[in-house]
Amino acid sequence: MSKYDVSRFRNVTVALNTPFTKSGEVDLAATRRLTRYYINKGIKSLYVCGSTGEGFLLDSRERMAVVEAVKEEAGEEMAVIVHVGCPDTRHAAELARHAQKAGADATSAVPCVYYHLGEESVYRHWTAITEAADLPFFIYNIPQLTSFNLSMELFERMLANERVAGVKCSSEPCHDILRFKQAGGEDFIVFNGPDEQYLAGRLMGADAGIGGTYGSMPELYLKLEDLIRRGEIAKAQQLQIKITQFIYRLCSFPSMHGACKTIIRLDGVDIGDPRLPFLPVDEKDPAIISLYQDIRNAVEETKKW
Repeated sequence: MSKYDVSRFRNVTVALNTPFTKSGEVDLAATRRLTRYYINKGIKSLYVCGSTGEGFLLDSRERMAVVEAVKEEAGEEMAVIVHVGCPDTRHAAELARHAQKAGADATSAVPCVYYHLGEESVYRHWTAITEAADLPFFIYNIPQLTSFNLSMELFERMLANERVAGVKCSSEPCHDILRFKQAGGEDFIVFNGPDEQYLAGRLMGADAGIGGTYGSMPELYLKLEDLIRRGEIAKAQQLQIKITQFIYRLCSFPSMHGACKTIIRLDGVDIGDPRLPFLPVDEKDPAIISLYQDIRNAVEETKKW
């Protein structure tokens, strides 16, 4: 059982895009503006340098700088979870130590990338990260990208570690959320990962959600969470359908990273284009303009729900 109070993590948690300048450098001023943008929208938690944040396309120095900029702007207004996953354990532990020094509220990590590792390797990798920083640690299970699917046997081994506070469950079977929640217990946080099933994940036991499309329509996810907490499931289903249709449209562009960044730019915060190999999306593209307008219309439509 985790030794930490995890109550502040039960939120709609935006997976933060990393802003870049036109020359392709990390834009720290835009990072602070984007953090403030989400604070003003009512978001209480950020997940930094994960898949959405192009974390694996950044070097360690850049990742540290992003974390510092976010934390400096967020202060105590937000819970900041830092993804420290790296191909090697040494650099992941270094990032975890830095996250604690920078004042982050938690760390998280995928098992590895590229190499297909066995469970003992992953166990030692995650354990070393937890030993590097006295912070809550959230396992990140995303087998679609890592080719490693968290088994119940390994999960139960990790539960014995008092710094393991939860899991971000991005595996596709929704019942994985139920299994992890039942094993972890009431004070163990399970984050829904697949944005298309936010409602389903919450109904199956997820305490909160972390998602890459939240950033392009934060008001809709906040409203969805509000409807769930109020028990208005029929309305929540209607909103989930709207959101999922928007997600499909975001995925129809050359890259979802580029589409989300352009939506955010159209809403007033220029965070540049993604870093190659992710492709940009032209803000003059009629399809992205139409999607942005439809999202804003949905925000207005659902305000009184």
